[in-house]
Amino acid sequence: MIFLLILAGGLLARFLAEKYYEKNWNKRLKVVIRFQTEPVFQGEEGFLTETIENDKRLFLPALQAGFAVSRNLSFGQEENTSVSDQSYKRDIFSVMGRQRIIRQVPFEAVKRGYYEIRKVDLVTRGILLSGEMYHTIPCSTYLYVYPKKIAGEKRELVFQRISGIYESRKRLLEDPFLFRGIREYTPEDPMNKINWKASARTGSLMVNQHNSAVSGNVCILLDVEDETVWKYEEIHEEGIRLAAAVAEGFLTQGVEVGLITNGRDCREKTEIFLPGQSGRGQREKIFQCLARIDLGEKSRKFSDCIGEKKDLLLAKESFCILITKNQYQELEEILELLGEKNQGSLCLVTLYPEMELKIKSRRNLKVLRWEVKR
Repeated sequence: MIFLLILAGGLLARFLAEKYYEKNWNKRLKVVIRFQTEPVFQGEEGFLTETIENDKRLFLPALQAGFAVSRNLSFGQEENTSVSDQSYKRDIFSVMGRQRIIRQVPFEAVKRGYYEIRKVDLVTRGILLSGEMYHTIPCSTYLYVYPKKIAGEKRELVFQRISGIYESRKRLLEDPFLFRGIREYTPEDPMNKINWKASARTGSLMVNQHNSAVSGNVCILLDVEDETVWKYEEIHEEGIRLAAAVAEGFLTQGVEVGLITNGRDCREKTEIFLPGQSGRGQREKIFQCLARIDLGEKSRKFSDCIGEKKDLLLAKESFCILITKNQYQELEEILELLGEKNQGSLCLVTLYPEMELKIKSRRNLKVLRWEVKR
């Protein structure tokens, strides 16, 4: 009889303990998942931080925290990560009462993009590890993965060519009434620019410098449209990387840079347009816009997109740099028109080695070929 009472008491105690655990395990339990605050570039490593805080005396012997994130962030071959359409990361913790656990989890940013984690799923078992209990906590953390950097020497060569075209445009249109200063003579300078008084004073030939009669701002026109059913993601990704490199190059020189693209924003589901500005803040805005371009969304004809912004580009006398693989007539015509009105434009055509460059350079439209490796 005493044995039965002890057994009944034990079973009752277990039942009550299980009920108490079931009711209280997720109280005063804080779970936070946070990406690092700084963005990363494609191909670089980043990390996220998992914080578990159990602000009560109750011991949690097996707490599983899981979340889903894009598979473009690779956590390697960890046993607690499964990959399908997304990466599902699950970590198991044994959390004492009044304990905080902080863990940093590294990952590789495999692809450019904007990534979010919106919730954390918690799973635990009872005191004797029987049965499962579930709880979901909202989460709000995001990470920008900027376009991959183009190799240094290659980037410098293309920017030097683009910058040379830009500077030639400004020199050809110097305003003789906007005096900027004097500098030493070079063989490329015409004789009528020599300042003879300054030359006599210094003992060497000096020339006058004048400000340009046209605006110094640059607008990057990025076309990611596929004209046919064939998808050219590699080419478009290279175009996005080029846009980032060109923008950074001009912004470093203090030039105002804007962005127009028919690429659609993965957050807003709208086409991206960023008015021209200068400074480091503009660099971050442009990189963020480029990171959010969703190539999975259908893009409209870029000649229509530019046509809507034509008056703005003409009013600001923007030096337009078109980055595209497409070479159809309407696109060429509108870029040539912008070049004629704004005293110059540039088309940077991104092609596979076997593709033909059909657009030809002319007086107010310079064309450069950029080959993309498969």
